[in-house]
Amino acid sequence: MSDLLPSEVEILLERPGPGPHLATIEIDGATVETLADLPPLRDRLLFVGLNPSPVSVEAGHYFQGRLGRAFWQRLITAAILPPDTDIGAADDALVAAGHGVTDLLKIPTARDEATDAVLRAGVGPLWQKVAIWRPAAVVFVWKRVAEIVAGRSLEERWGQLPGVALSSRPCFLMPGPYAPAAEVEAGINFIRNLAASLPR
Repeated sequence: MSDLLPSEVEILLERPGPGPHLATIEIDGATVETLADLPPLRDRLLFVGLNPSPVSVEAGHYFQGRLGRAFWQRLITAAILPPDTDIGAADDALVAAGHGVTDLLKIPTARDEATDAVLRAGVGPLWQKVAIWRPAAVVFVWKRVAEIVAGRSLEERWGQLPGVALSSRPCFLMPGPYAPAAEVEAGINFIRNLAASLPR
């Protein structure tokens, strides 16, 4: 965090209005369009995905693939988002509710193609963002992200991850996209209670 200039910290804290949420980054000398970070308010939730899909970048909104759209539906069911939320711009509703979203890796890919070594390079920057944003908790959307951040395999399929924290913030895991219905229901209820427990 000490390597950041004050202006860079201000940029990291900036909360955007309604999308599209696009950003341009440089990778190995090439310009890449990706999704911008959507920081949470302090003591709200930060949701962390793996990396943007091209369909999401094209739309300018997070989680616009088939599995991603199902994630938004789960947040609606958990009452984190209003029931009338437009899935095509659900990240706008998430920001309006005070929560935030980012990805471990900012390079868009069509599938889960990045190697663990490439993904591990995103852990330091994610830790730095959490240290600056100070969310109440970090919620991993996919188990692979949680395991990369934890640096180990995880037995937990959803819920709180004992012994896993980012900048002293507790970490949680959403149920997997193909989890049994009962597990999804329990996981959504857990996330609902987590959100309800946040300071008002």
